Amino acid sequence: MQFSATDLPAGFQEFGRVFQIIKVSLKDIWDDIWSVMVVNLIWTFCVLAIIPGPPATLALFQYANRLAHGEIVEVNDFTKGLKRSWGAGWRWGLINLLICGVFIGDVFLSNQKNVGSSIFPNMQGFYIALLVVWLLLQTWVLSFMVEQEQPQVKTAFRNSFLMLNKNLSFSIAYDLELILMILVGVVLFMTIFAVGGVLLADVGNRAVLLVIERQKIRRNK
Repeated sequence: MQFSATDLPAGFQEFGRVFQIIKVSLKDIWDDIWSVMVVNLIWTFCVLAIIPGPPATLALFQYANRLAHGEIVEVNDFTKGLKRSWGAGWRWGLINLLICGVFIGDVFLSNQKNVGSSIFPNMQGFYIALLVVWLLLQTWVLSFMVEQEQPQVKTAFRNSFLMLNKNLSFSIAYDLELILMILVGVVLFMTIFAVGGVLLADVGNRAVLLVIERQKIRRNK
């Protein structure tokens, strides 16, 4: 009797699909490793400089989106995208600064002095978990922004939340495997420093492409 991935429960099948996405994304990185390293380095410096950080992050997802579509892209494509992304990038960035500021503030405010020694670890853990989930959601938001005809932040957030609602098991598998991938990348510091941003963007774009394709199949049934 042969055993295949489709014999697994639906939740475990989703873990397999996410693993395949990560595997293909790693191949995307390897096939154009030198351009990816240069793009990732420029993006890292932009994030550290803060002001160009949000536009550079949106440009990074545009670059990765073209990789996910199998297009040939160069460093110049990323720099051109950076110049075009200031408005949309900062609209997305301001929302994130506000939400992340609230969550980080809650983490510091829910200390032993304010909420009591018995519950403060659980409260802090709760807000840290919310912050992590919010940051992971941004890989969906930016990928939807890139796929849309117009990079509208409101529409991208709406599509991301709808995706979470309709693809909950896939989203859980995606988040868990993405966290594991990041942890492995942190252990292998130079790896995550060299290609981590592009890899996360590529995985996010491929995940969104899979979800969009699923929705098309459901509508056609």
